[in-house]
Amino acid sequence: MNAPPVFCMDTHAIYWRRIGSSRLSAAADQVFEDAIQGKAILVVPYVVVAELFYLLQKHGQSALFGPLLADFRNFPYYRLEPLTLSDLVALDSLPEIPEMHDRLIAFAGKRLGATIVTKDEHLRASQQLTCLW
Repeated sequence: MNAPPVFCMDTHAIYWRRIGSSRLSAAADQVFEDAIQGKAILVVPYVVVAELFYLLQKHGQSALFGPLLADFRNFPYYRLEPLTLSDLVALDSLPEIPEMHDRLIAFAGKRLGATIVTKDEHLRASQQLTCLW
């Protein structure tokens, strides 16, 4: 049996799914549905967890952070992914991505051979990454 595909999740994909926003693309929503059915693995880099904390706080939705953390721990389709030394060493290898946090998400996806689920135009334009939106 083949291993399920691995997707590296960007912050807004998780946020928009959580709040039921129409800003989440149909393709990104399908990735979540596939994961729930055991047909995909959702990698969540630690930097995304930190960004979610900030985003929820910024929008007055801090109460959603605890349940999100519980989801990451309790649902088998989520896999939290740490930052690695190789990610830090490679910081200058994706100059087309200006934002540091986005670069860290990109490195996690690239290192894992994962498709990055993101709306970010810089990530999607990079020839070094495979992205979906």
